[in-house]
Amino acid sequence: MANRALFLGQKQVGQFMKKSEKLPFSIVFIIEKFHPFVGGTETQTFSLAENLSRRGARVLVLTRRIKKELSQEEYYKQGFKVERLGIPGNTRLANYLAGLLLAFFLLKNHRQYNLIFVNGGLANIFGSTGILLGKTLSKKVIARVATPGELFFSGPFALTARKIIHPLMKFRLFIAGKADFYIAQTEQIKKELISLKISAKKIIKIPDGVETDCFIPPSSYEEKNLIRKKILLPLGKVIVIFCGRLVRRKGLIVLLKAWKKINTKDLKTVLVILGSGKNNFDSVEDQLKRYLREREVKSVLLLGEKQKNEVVKYLKAADIFVYPSLHSEGISLSILEAMAAGLPVIATRVGGIAEIVINKKNGILVEKENPEELFVALESLIRNPRLRSEFSIVSRKMIIQNYAASKIMDLYYHFLLPLQQAERV
Repeated sequence: MANRALFLGQKQVGQFMKKSEKLPFSIVFIIEKFHPFVGGTETQTFSLAENLSRRGARVLVLTRRIKKELSQEEYYKQGFKVERLGIPGNTRLANYLAGLLLAFFLLKNHRQYNLIFVNGGLANIFGSTGILLGKTLSKKVIARVATPGELFFSGPFALTARKIIHPLMKFRLFIAGKADFYIAQTEQIKKELISLKISAKKIIKIPDGVETDCFIPPSSYEEKNLIRKKILLPLGKVIVIFCGRLVRRKGLIVLLKAWKKINTKDLKTVLVILGSGKNNFDSVEDQLKRYLREREVKSVLLLGEKQKNEVVKYLKAADIFVYPSLHSEGISLSILEAMAAGLPVIATRVGGIAEIVINKKNGILVEKENPEELFVALESLIRNPRLRSEFSIVSRKMIIQNYAASKIMDLYYHFLLPLQQAERV
């Protein structure tokens, strides 16, 4: 029984031993970056780890120790533990060392878990190592694919195009295709996996979920104005908001080009940008500031990264959500949160975004890297409050029906539970 308490601190061992026989399963999540890093995959993994822990599962998250100030192990009040492996940094040495330590950890502790759940990055060193060790140890391996093109490194679907794929990369791609089951976030991803000769029987479509009791529309116009006063946003103006990483692939320079044209229309509008580019190799945070200064783009607030409770307030205070992504995404968690808050969405027609933003129903879809088309969409919604209201109702309804976190977590739980039962048999 002492070994079964491996993931818990000494003070928790007694409590664990009393209830351990009732635990439905033990699961290891493998994810290259985890909290406090913020992103869709990181947020969904955190939510799933918390939800499974509350249902009695024993959950361990294995991730890379990318920053030296992060502790090597940490117990979260939500009921799970995080182990950070390797040395700080994003060098090739750090990548390979993290993969080696991951393999050693899984081998050493193989009796302490039933399932391995790899969260994105299936073809990188960390993800492919998790799949390889899981298959070597005869564990059930579930792989979540969050981004279209994730397993393509050449051809029209490539996320990272390469003319020549070296043997190690080919081996990692081969391993990435050997998981027992795949979670596809969108229909596009499911079709891509099938095109890679992965059996449709091994693919389960489960999208991201959003906390619908947290991200909610304001109850009245008066509440919206009260929130604006508290967070120092102007009254009597249409507020357009973006939330996400300030990185090149989000298309923010294209957004500012479109916003420059909005300035010429003398509309009573403000663009609020929430997020940061820190810890991202393709950060455009400094470039955005320079562009605003040099091009004299007005009515733009760069407010930096905000915690979830603050993001909720800004979404409640806003009128339109904009997401000008350039790359083929799965389903943007930022868009789901905005829709849950009852915002109409203007977004680019890339990846799985078209599965949630239905053109002229709950938002407007535009082509990527097209500031003129983005400007037209922005102007049309800014000038039409009635259309915004119609889109808002559809957005919220769609989230409640299809993307509520409680429903998504139920899907995961009822998918995972039979797997661990089969593993025990």
